[in-house]
Amino acid sequence: MDIAIKGPWQRREIDQYLSQTRVPLRLACTAEDGFPRVVSVWFQYEDGAFLCAAHKDSQLIRILRQSPRTGFEVSTNEPPYYGVRGQGIAELSGEGGAETLQQLIRHYLGNSNTGLAEWLMSRSDDEVMIRVEVQRFFSWDYRKRMEIVA
Repeated sequence: MDIAIKGPWQRREIDQYLSQTRVPLRLACTAEDGFPRVVSVWFQYEDGAFLCAAHKDSQLIRILRQSPRTGFEVSTNEPPYYGVRGQGIAELSGEGGAETLQQLIRHYLGNSNTGLAEWLMSRSDDEVMIRVEVQRFFSWDYRKRMEIVA
């Protein structure tokens, strides 16, 4: 599937950024009440899709079951500002949730915070894998604009 791309970055730059970053994915979805929700989740990026995990009873999973259309953003909060946002379709699967969670723990925590890792893995049988197939990417990069001239 072709992904529509707008902004200063080409697909190669987007893929590289998303594969290397360790900031959470801000995932937006619309609940039954019609109001949007923005949820920060750990992710792994693979060939045009975000892989995430969430507990089967979480509000995020309930919302995505009702409405799989999502918006997302991956960026830091510190200047200079740059990142990727876009839209996609979430697919949920009971298969692979625990494995995805384990990969995310390694990616985000490594060997640190083993208490959190152990608690998360103690619930891993109830994890659902979220795969967000990207439809559109929008990149922005204000690094040159925000350079401080000495």
